[in-house]
Amino acid sequence: MQYHTNSATFELPAPLKDKSMHMFVVRDDGPSEFSVVITHADVPPEESLADFGERLQKELGRALPRFQLRGLKDCQVGGSPAIELAYSWRKEGNFMHQRQAIVLVQGAAPDTRQAMMVAATCLNAFTDEWNAAFDGLLASMTLRNPLSVAAAAPRRKVVVATQPYTFALSARRRSLHVFANQAEACRKTDPREVELETWAFFDAAGNQLQPHFTVPNSYDPGLRNTGMFQLSPHPNPDATNLLANLHLANIYDPPMDIPALPHLAAVRNFLEQQVG
Repeated sequence: MQYHTNSATFELPAPLKDKSMHMFVVRDDGPSEFSVVITHADVPPEESLADFGERLQKELGRALPRFQLRGLKDCQVGGSPAIELAYSWRKEGNFMHQRQAIVLVQGAAPDTRQAMMVAATCLNAFTDEWNAAFDGLLASMTLRNPLSVAAAAPRRKVVVATQPYTFALSARRRSLHVFANQAEACRKTDPREVELETWAFFDAAGNQLQPHFTVPNSYDPGLRNTGMFQLSPHPNPDATNLLANLHLANIYDPPMDIPALPHLAAVRNFLEQQVG
């Protein structure tokens, strides 16, 4: 991967991860009464900016003695949504004070995201001078790799099915059916209704499945042949899941060969356990 710094460009070996930081201080030697540090952290696809901020608060609370959150607000950095934390902690008998702005940006690898964290630290409480300095720095910032609105949104975490069960939800009948596997679901569901998109299929974790016809339906009045279809994972990882659509089922057809799912409440409990 080509890596760019202010002074050079070079090929970064694949195993190496970028943990670089920028530090700005007032004094060349000894503690600086005001400093700014910029760092980055990877953000999981399913985590939002607010979720990351909440996770960071918990980590700071565990790591810093007598941590106290003094402020939390929404803001903007480089025209992108951001949040700012203000907090203090005790260090060597004194209270350190920090303001930290967090904004999501594009990661180094395609389709990844990082949190860019801009933290200003004072040895004592922030003065008007240092507050103004940090506000000015944030206001002047332009992001080189901002996220689009779509990319900034968290993605639903895809849960891997651990059972072969296949669920089929009929929009016309408002009924939910459970089959032992995908082959049985395809065999026992009317292909003509499937083609009309009146059925939705889901795996045992509640992930949506997409039907693909291997033999097309025949609508010739002289023929009674119906088509054949197979199921595969839906190409959209954010496609609606069964748990979000379970309320649409007024009728439940309990499977005789799956005693663990005797009613809708058991199905809901089963899906919630899959999600964790």
